Amino acid sequence: MNMELISLKRLAIQKAVEITFREKSSGRAWKVSRDGILKFAFPKPWGEPLEYSPEQILQSADEFTLVSAEKEQVVGRKEMGDFLAKALKSPHTKSNDEEHE
Repeated sequence: MNMELISLKRLAIQKAVEITFREKSSGRAWKVSRDGILKFAFPKPWGEPLEYSPEQILQSADEFTLVSAEKEQVVGRKEMGDFLAKALKSPHTKSNDEEHE
């Protein structure tokens, strides 16, 4: 599943969770706050140029940490994809197939 930043931001806001996505091999990580703001997950050395974008890290991220008011959960890429797909499939929205019946 190809994950997009906008989906993570929407999920963070809807579910009131903070999501950190991380590339375990390099340790590079970004965080989406509960209000959908993208942030560095770890302090960046001041003045050091950034050679990667959040989109690049999201495409190779293999560890996702979800933190809500009640709990913290660490999941892999597949579990995060499944969770994202389920959470963003709102029961209120109709699919195009339903509208044309």
